[in-house]
Amino acid sequence: HIYLFNYFWEILNLSVSKNFKKIILSIPILLCFLSGGEKKVLLIGIDGCRSDALTLANTPHIDQLVDNGIFIPNASCSINNQRTRSGPGWSTMLTGVWYDKHGVTSNSFKGSNIEKYPPFNVLMNRKNKDFKIASFIMWKPIEKHIIKGTSEHYKFFSKYNDDLANDVSKYIAQSDEDVIFIDFDHVDRAGHIFGFNPKGKRYVNAIEKVDKYIGLITDSMQKRKTFKSEDWLIIITSDHGGLKRNHGGQSVHEVNVPIILSGSSFKGKKITRQAYLTDIVPTIFYHYNIEIDPSWGLDGFPLKGS
Repeated sequence: HIYLFNYFWEILNLSVSKNFKKIILSIPILLCFLSGGEKKVLLIGIDGCRSDALTLANTPHIDQLVDNGIFIPNASCSINNQRTRSGPGWSTMLTGVWYDKHGVTSNSFKGSNIEKYPPFNVLMNRKNKDFKIASFIMWKPIEKHIIKGTSEHYKFFSKYNDDLANDVSKYIAQSDEDVIFIDFDHVDRAGHIFGFNPKGKRYVNAIEKVDKYIGLITDSMQKRKTFKSEDWLIIITSDHGGLKRNHGGQSVHEVNVPIILSGSSFKGKKITRQAYLTDIVPTIFYHYNIEIDPSWGLDGFPLKGS
């Protein structure tokens, strides 16, 4: 507090006519100090992850994140009968709008209107040209049809093994991107083969494997040389749930998805309203203190802890 007072006092005593440039250059430094550090986001999408299965699974690393934030078990990935498929789900998660705007109704992406309603990193670049994102993808259409080459760093993983987690773990240790975005497909694959069943061993095992991956990544993140001066928001969610060995309908098990928000802004707080997949993008903007432009037509609202 003494440091902050002296800082303000020094600025107030500057000659405006001679030192105006110095004052302007000081503002970003002061804002960073007040905000608690440089803002960062780790956005993790676990394809096909049912909330009830996530709750029953042994997930010590995700549980630790929840202890430092909020777990919403009943967020909705669909309104107005948006199909609970990966195409519409990932499009909604990354653009902040429903299918009646982004136009994606199936995994074919026929009728897509992503050019008008682009992913959040494109919108962020309209506010901050220096904004960067790194994407690590297991479902190729996310890059081909949604992100479309707008990531500063992109890598695709075709194998359902440890490769993605190991690669991200090494990368995040010293990356300078503002957002690290990850698509884990292990759980969705297990659901299609063995059933989206919270009592199914193979399905739950897939969730537990992803938990180990998340632990590996967050551990590496915390070992960053700059970690103590950074303000990380970790978001974990899913594009859809599942029923039996499929998804696409409007059952509660297909529509309900988890949202986990972990970070200093959410520790010890609650979300009392209904949450939606469209809230992810506005929440990212809220974390960065970026005002949402009404012309973007976002359908969601920031999730704010109370």
